[in-house]
Amino acid sequence: MGYRIQTIDDNNDVKPDIALGIDLSFNNPGIFKPLYITLDQVKANLKNLLLTRPGERYNQVTFGCNLLNILFQPSTDQLKEVISEEINAAINTWLPYVQVNTLDIKNVKDDPTLMYTIRIKLEYSVDNFSTDAIIIYADDNGLVQVE
Repeated sequence: MGYRIQTIDDNNDVKPDIALGIDLSFNNPGIFKPLYITLDQVKANLKNLLLTRPGERYNQVTFGCNLLNILFQPSTDQLKEVISEEINAAINTWLPYVQVNTLDIKNVKDDPTLMYTIRIKLEYSVDNFSTDAIIIYADDNGLVQVE
C-alpha cells in the first residue's frame, strides 16, 4: 500500500480550498472542524489511533491500539516496554508516514511529584517536514487526557 503525502503548511496567510480531513474532537462549534494543515491532520489521526480500541471501529476491527487497556494495568517494570511496543506497532501499521522521534513514558516511580499515574510524551515528525508532540495523561480515577 503506497502513501503520497502532500505537505501543506501555514507559512502564508492563505488557506487551501480543500481540507485534508476533520478533527474528531467535539468541542468546536458545528459538527466537525475541517483541518487544512498536514501537521494538524496527523495529530488528529494519531489521537484517533491511540484512543481507539481494536474492535471498536465498524468494518475495521483491527484498527486501533490497546493503549487504553494497558494504561491501567498494575505498574510493573515491564509496563513501559509494553506501552512502547503497542504504540510503535499501531503507528507502524496504520500511520507509516509518521516517524516516532522520542517516546518518553514516566510513572509515579520515576517522578513522585507527577500528579498523574502515568505520562506519555510522543514526539513525532511527518516526512521530515514538521515535528510535534502528543502528551497522554492517565490518573487513578481511570481518566485519560490527551493534549
